[in-house]
Amino acid sequence: MSKLRIVYMLSLMVLAVLIAFTVFRPMATGGQYSEVARENLLEREDEWIIQFDIINREGKPTEYVINVSVAGKQFSDRFIIADGSLYTYVYHIRRDMLGSGEATVTVYKEGESTPFEQTTYYLK
Repeated sequence: MSKLRIVYMLSLMVLAVLIAFTVFRPMATGGQYSEVARENLLEREDEWIIQFDIINREGKPTEYVINVSVAGKQFSDRFIIADGSLYTYVYHIRRDMLGSGEATVTVYKEGESTPFEQTTYYLK
């Protein structure tokens, strides 16, 4: 057999092994993390409504802190979500409290100083 044919056969075998690993055993297995889902910004005549879900996939009940900053004022909420559960957060921003038109929502997990979700809304 020629060298080219041997290299070709070896490369086919390596390719077959890689395909088998991707089908039967994923190479990257990681844990699931908390996430924010279904973010909504609703506008009414006299207010905006920010709504989103937090899903806890940490493997234990976890405390969350949500900070909302509107016109330089900070509003904070704390709550505990059971493992595998979902919490729907709703916040109302009246037009008279808007100021510069910027509203920032930051979500933290217990004991962490870095948020896992941060969104800024520019409202008019």
